Amino acid sequence: MRVCHVITKPELGGAQLSTLNILAGLSADKYGLSIITSPKGVLASEIRDIKGVKSYFVPSLARNINPIADIIAFISIYSIYSANNYAIVHTHSSKAGIIGRWAARFAKVPHIVHTVHGWPFNDHQNPILKGFYIFLERLTAKFTTRIICVSEKDLETGLRHRIAPKDKFVLIKYGIPLAKFRRPPGNSAEKRKELGVHNRDPIVGMISCLKPQKSPVDYIKACIEIYKETPNVNFLLIGDGVLKKRCKEILASTPLNGRFIFAGWRRDISEILDILDIAVLTSKWEGMPISIIEALCKGKPAVITDVGGARELVRDKVNGFLTCPGSYEDTAKKVLTLLKNKEQLKEMSKRASLSIDDSFDLKNMLNTLDKLYRSLV
Repeated sequence: MRVCHVITKPELGGAQLSTLNILAGLSADKYGLSIITSPKGVLASEIRDIKGVKSYFVPSLARNINPIADIIAFISIYSIYSANNYAIVHTHSSKAGIIGRWAARFAKVPHIVHTVHGWPFNDHQNPILKGFYIFLERLTAKFTTRIICVSEKDLETGLRHRIAPKDKFVLIKYGIPLAKFRRPPGNSAEKRKELGVHNRDPIVGMISCLKPQKSPVDYIKACIEIYKETPNVNFLLIGDGVLKKRCKEILASTPLNGRFIFAGWRRDISEILDILDIAVLTSKWEGMPISIIEALCKGKPAVITDVGGARELVRDKVNGFLTCPGSYEDTAKKVLTLLKNKEQLKEMSKRASLSIDDSFDLKNMLNTLDKLYRSLV
């Protein structure tokens, strides 16, 4: 069965990691897999090297709206579809989801599947823009065979905004390689030293793309507030993106005295989580954050904004704290609560690891997706 996945940019985000896991994990005996994406991104080389997967890199496929580039991307993707006789096209993310699905319709691909890694519309947008995105999703959903949501919240949002009838939606939670994240910690002292942590003080960290959705500036501001009350703490920011320059400008003027470490993209997240004490996420909107699934699996309490599928992962005051989106003061307050109460931190750590069961295993996600593909064709 020939299946083509389409995603806008191969960066280290949840949608991209999930797609990478699907491409590497689905049986080569069952599927002839391809992927269409931009050539710009930290995961481009890894995608290119996946055995048995054919990669197509389309330079005009970009996240920002650009009518000329978007038309070129549409024609390029349509041409790839037409030349390969795919049974299924499976798109991911908003931009690739629109262009990729419309190209599939014109190429007469029999089955079109789209995964919503968080809807393109949210309450932080201009109402006119939000309305336009809702209209576009409704229109495109008319010829989409199945719409996969990674969280119950996204599914509810899709139904509430009448994107598509209920029978088109499917819930498939993100899966991670649980065995990898359940391994005993390695040499934590060496990892701390490698990252530039030369003390034994607690480490607070956020793993995220540096883009407006994730609001990394709120994380930095929260760290400043935390440092004012508890200077004996270290802060990590793992990631990269369009707000990198802005983040560095703010960091340059902070009083954190070398306590804040900007680590950029990393592929050793499991090992970094071993040395973390508290995981933070300051998103303004979300689908289902993979970084928090990984952190909880490692037994790290999470302090995250109450958006998207947050409540499906974090039970407030049990395995972490839910905070108000846009309020770095609230984030700082909840992190300080854990830093000042070692017993609560220890208890939440135990509950965190127990909150991620086998339903979050990568094998479960792959099996469910395999069944979906088979049911369609």
